Amino acid sequence: MSGGVLALLVAGLLSFGAGAYLAATGARGVGIGLMATGLMFQVLTLVQLRRARHMRTLNSKGSSDAG
Repeated sequence: MSGGVLALLVAGLLSFGAGAYLAATGARGVGIGLMATGLMFQVLTLVQLRRARHMRTLNSKGSSDAG
């Protein structure tokens, strides 16, 4: 897992957590916005992980066919 994927993961978790806290304590609009941003970061993380897995399978198939 690369550093960029980990950064997206942490940003998503922190943003969603802060948004949930703010939404529960009174700043509802800001909290909902932060939660939406956190979910967006999580989706980007999953996309990156899926691409990395796909590239890994392509590379493993290519190396076995070459020999």
